[in-house]
Amino acid sequence: MKQDSLDYFLHALGALFRMRRMYPPGKKQVAQAAKQTIQRLADWGRPVRITLLGNDTIIESRRLGVLPLSFQHFFQALRQSGCDSVQIEADAGEKDLLAWIEHVISKERSPYRSPKIIAGALSLEKPSQPPEVLAQAVSGYLGFLSQTQEAISELESNKTEGLVRAREIVCAIAARLAVGKGLFEPIHELKNFDDYTFTHALNVCMLSSALARAIKAPSEWVNAISLAALCHDLGKKEVPKEVLNKRGPLEPEERALMQNHPAHGARLLLNIPGVESENSLLPVVAYQHHMAADQSGYPKPPAPLSPYGRHFASLLVAVVDVFDALRTIRPYRPALSVAKASTILLGDAISGKLHKEYVSTFLSLLQILVPGRCVVLSDGSRARILEAGSGSALAPIVETEEGCVYILSDPSVPQLSKIEEEGMERNSSSPMDTPSPSFPPP
Repeated sequence: MKQDSLDYFLHALGALFRMRRMYPPGKKQVAQAAKQTIQRLADWGRPVRITLLGNDTIIESRRLGVLPLSFQHFFQALRQSGCDSVQIEADAGEKDLLAWIEHVISKERSPYRSPKIIAGALSLEKPSQPPEVLAQAVSGYLGFLSQTQEAISELESNKTEGLVRAREIVCAIAARLAVGKGLFEPIHELKNFDDYTFTHALNVCMLSSALARAIKAPSEWVNAISLAALCHDLGKKEVPKEVLNKRGPLEPEERALMQNHPAHGARLLLNIPGVESENSLLPVVAYQHHMAADQSGYPKPPAPLSPYGRHFASLLVAVVDVFDALRTIRPYRPALSVAKASTILLGDAISGKLHKEYVSTFLSLLQILVPGRCVVLSDGSRARILEAGSGSALAPIVETEEGCVYILSDPSVPQLSKIEEEGMERNSSSPMDTPSPSFPPP
């Protein structure tokens, strides 16, 4: 019956679109159609996620083989307006829907953002898989996303059931990543226009799982890190929404509230039965993921920590957390490109804010620094990568525009400074092997 409520909403949305095409704004027929659509949304009682990928239409986590005629034209208009990914909040009102419908009808190909509806284009960057395979992966990803929303909601309420559900998500992700990148690719290649809290938690979980595997962490550590990554931002529950979603710079007191979320998260996790004894990594990563490798972040410890005072899992999750946050649309800025986000990771690795080896492995995992990629060196010269680094992705062999060839593992030559947008040619090779760190017992 619940699925019927979603179908009724989609039919009502299609009817609203048709009414607005037939009548100008403000007409009784349009108002009645909007009222009916909001009633159907209330019957569904949850946010609605629409994803249009190639010829595939994904509603929540369900792929529709054939679109019903009642809303077929509306979905065609979505594609024409560049709204390939849509998130409609459960409490959206008639005015919210009508304003968005006007945007769709205008066919203005630009992202749409309001407090209740977010829509935009999916950016596929040279997908390495056929569209139908990628669509299946996106569908699976969205299924995990709805499960993540439920798990985090239960964890925020200190319910042990949330921990059980989170473990199930992590095990399912680990199983899929073990047989290929089908689930991993959408995270790297799609820009998200979804609810930030749950999307970010799931992305960081998946990418951390992939990174933990890439550094050859033991399987028991991969799952522990993935679970900690899924829960790393629970403390944001205690940060006022007006601070989380503020469009401009934070005031000092607002920044202080934001910087308290790691401590809030650790405290919340410790209050969940079974976490301290069986999942002690969860509060550690929640508390330390913003601390920074050089301890320049927050919270500030009462005394400087030794290099071993910060758990390696916290340093690993921090790399992924920064990357995904940069790649996601936020109220105060658009999503950054892969190249710009990777350049920031590179700068933070060089300055010591992020763990350099983990950044190197992560960029290798994403196949960023591959032959053909254009980069800028520390002396300002532009260069093209000739060969990937043998020991570190951050130390490839490059050739400058002047014809100079540098092996960047040599500290006496200019080093990487910026990763440029163009000139990237993906290859099909596996991420390079990197030295495995020493792992403490789980």
